[in-house]
Amino acid sequence: MQLEITVESLSADRAVDRLAREGIRVYAARRPRKNAVVLRIDAKDREKVFAIFKGTCYNVCEVASVGVKRRLDGLVRSIGLAVGFVLFFAGILFAEGRVLGLEVVGSGAYYEREVREILARGGVRKFSPQPRDIAPLTAEILSLPRVEFCAFHRRGGTLTVEVNVSDDSAPLARVPLLSPATGVVDELVVVRGTPRVAEGEEVTEGQELVSCESAAGENVLPVLVIARVTVAYPVSREYEGEEAAARAQATLDFGVFREIHMSKTERGWLVEGIALKTASVNLA
Repeated sequence: MQLEITVESLSADRAVDRLAREGIRVYAARRPRKNAVVLRIDAKDREKVFAIFKGTCYNVCEVASVGVKRRLDGLVRSIGLAVGFVLFFAGILFAEGRVLGLEVVGSGAYYEREVREILARGGVRKFSPQPRDIAPLTAEILSLPRVEFCAFHRRGGTLTVEVNVSDDSAPLARVPLLSPATGVVDELVVVRGTPRVAEGEEVTEGQELVSCESAAGENVLPVLVIARVTVAYPVSREYEGEEAAARAQATLDFGVFREIHMSKTERGWLVEGIALKTASVNLA
């Protein structure tokens, strides 16, 4: 028996990973909106899931029965249907022991190459056992740009991965990630692509930080880079007027400051500090 639970949080897409670390199996996940994710779990894990999210930034706001539980609610009305369901389910279990075929369907089917790579890293390939824990695979597929729904379906020996995206009209950019400023790499997040630098390294503006080449250097078919970088760089600029106005203008000019120091000058205020500039490719 399965349930669908709706989890709301500013980091709702990380809920799958949180449950996976606690040993909770997630059968499917979809993102109806930016700050929410709907997860399909075993009904027996309901209390454990509530305990895991209690006291955290995750809010479980909806619970609904789905799948096998919903079918069983109807099957109790008919002995014949119940027997047929049991026989049908037993046949599926017998046939689904191995992956005899793999399909990627849905509006995000153009991610087939990336999905197959994710599955292969998880040990899922032709003739391998059917995956028992799909939570890590689901989480990685959901991290692909614009993917809002991912579900695994098994029929016979065929494993079908359904991937839907929010907007499949605009082409994805297969370009490298370049440094937005000259400074030090403060944070580097690489979902896909080959990193050329590490956090703490000095970089120059326009330098290639994550390349489209695979780890083996195969650049005939560029891989899709999914990455984000934040570079910390020193700033120093004098502003006329009052201190509050100088600080406000510096924020408009440079964005987020990690460190900021204000010094009074004859003309106004000297703003010095460390600013942060972020750039990304196919990753919000």
